[in-house]
Formats: sequence, structure tokens, C-alpha cells
Amino acid sequence: VAWRGGQRARRSGSKAEGRRECSYESARARSHSQAKCRCSKSKHQQACSMGQDLTLTWLALLPVLWRAGQLGMLSTSLAPTPAVASLEWVLATLSIAALYMLHAFIWNFPGPFSRACSALPLKLLGRSAVDVFASLEIIGKVWQASVLLLFIGAEGRSAVAVAVLDQPVWVYATSIALIAAGQTLNFAMYKAIGNAGVYYGFLLGFTVPWCYGFPFNVGLRHPQYVGVVLSIWGGLLLVLSEETADLGLSQLCIAWALMYVAMSAMEQSGDQKVSD
Repeated sequence: VAWRGGQRARRSGSKAEGRRECSYESARARSHSQAKCRCSKSKHQQACSMGQDLTLTWLALLPVLWRAGQLGMLSTSLAPTPAVASLEWVLATLSIAALYMLHAFIWNFPGPFSRACSALPLKLLGRSAVDVFASLEIIGKVWQASVLLLFIGAEGRSAVAVAVLDQPVWVYATSIALIAAGQTLNFAMYKAIGNAGVYYGFLLGFTVPWCYGFPFNVGLRHPQYVGVVLSIWGGLLLVLSEETADLGLSQLCIAWALMYVAMSAMEQSGDQKVSD
């Protein structure tokens, strides 16, 4: 009797243990499924936001296309021209892209950049890697402006001045609206997360808290980059003419905007690294 009772107890214990293991496996499977669902949802939301970025930037290009159509130069302002094939245009484009190549290097190799910032000559630009990055950004913007002025030359600067003076009222209004909206997003980004957030501080040893306010609450994945592209479109609209298009200026602006699209894609592809 005692032996049979022990057997029943062991069978009952084995069944309970089996139920517990089954319950544990089921709970773990549910947890894993929920994690995958959250991850999939997060990636879906990021893809949707990136799509909203692209939609807004290309919609903002419509006034430029409309103005080019009015001037009868829609194809010449978008399609490659002899100026685009020139060595000067290629060098200008690569020189402007150099700043974004620096961004890509810091994003992918933050450790070597941080170590380089602690030694001369980069150490002279700031106390921390973020400060050095911010100083390099200012230098890069001055460099880009200088390259642009050098590329168009005296003749191009004269053509830009004539184009600005000859634009209709709706072009002035639209250009100002695009630039104002773009710079609002740009400066709001600095106010929201500061230099540490803008200049990859989370990769360079800084703690950057999440921000849920403006400009991150308007449905944009990269509000600062969208703002810069809007500013580029506003500036292009203001200077668009046959003379500036012949210089390859409109194609250069389009290439410049595509550089920010590439930057956005690069940073979004590293979201998993950020969350880790």
C-alpha cells in the first residue's frame, strides 16, 4: 500500500512538474512573441516616420518644379547637363559631401574618434568629443559655403542676384516659408536635445535622455535633416533661373539634399545599436 501510494505521489508530482514546465515554456514563448511584436512595431513605426520625412521633403520640392516649368526649363533643371559632367561640378559635390563623410566616420567609429579628440590637434577644438564634433561642424559649414561660392564664381553670383530680383511674389513667399519652417525644425532640434544629442553624444560617452516634445512630436523621424532639405529647396526656388541651371546649381542642390537622405538612412540603420 505504501509502495503504491509512493508511486501515485511520484506520478502526481511528475504531472505537476510537467504542467509547470509547460506553463513556463508557454510564458517564455508569449514573452518572446511579445518582444518580437514590439520590435516589429517599432521598426514599422520608424519606417512610417522615414516615409513621412521623404513625403514631406519631396512635396516641398513641388514649388521648385512648378517654377522650373514656368521658366520652360524643367528638364534642364533636373536632368544631367554638360555642367554636371564637368570636373568643377564633381569636385564641388565631393567637397560638400566631405562633411557628411565625417559624420559617417564618427557614427561608425566613435571609439577611434573619441581617442583622436584627446590628442592634438583635435584637442584644441574642444574639451570633449562632442565639443570637437560641434567645432568641426562649424568649420565644415564654412567650408561648404566657400566651396559653393567658388564653384559658381563671379558670373554665377551675378546670375544669382539677377534671379533673386526677377522672381514673382509667390516665389518670395514660398521660399521664405520653406526656409522658416526648415530652420525652425533645425534650431528646435538643438533646443530639445542640445549638442550632445545632435552630435552623437550617446556614442561618445554622454547620456542623452529621450525627448518626446517638439520637434519629435510632429511625426518626423529626422526633423533636423528634413528642416535642412526644406531650407535647400527654399534657397533653390529663390535663385532658380536658366543661367543658374546652366551652371549646374540646381543639380548640385538636389545632390546636396540626397546627402541628407543618405545620412538619415545611415542613422536609422543603426537604431538597434542605439537601443543596445
